Amino acid sequence: MSNKRGAFKIFSKQEIKQLEDNPNVQKVTDKTITYTPEFKVEAVKAYEAGQTPMDIFLRAGFDIDIIGHEKPKKSLYRWRNIYAAHGEASLLEEQRGKGSVGRPQTNNLSTEKN
Repeated sequence: MSNKRGAFKIFSKQEIKQLEDNPNVQKVTDKTITYTPEFKVEAVKAYEAGQTPMDIFLRAGFDIDIIGHEKPKKSLYRWRNIYAAHGEASLLEEQRGKGSVGRPQTNNLSTEKN
């Protein structure tokens, strides 16, 4: 049985293995699940066709007792917003860090002390 720390569930090694075996999972850590981009798109389209988030995740082979009962609803909410704002391609390609200018340069800073 997994522990909970704060609001986040910590997956056991057995749960991680079970999640990794699901073809809709790209990566799993002890705290996070990264779903395949294809699954995200399929899930949004299934939702638009009338399926519930719970049904989508169950049909995709997820054990709700492992991932949590709120995970399907929250994930679909997030993916639907991305899909609506930026289209299907935004779910197929990683968006984190795009458009970021990075850390400011420090070459113009003075090292003098007052």
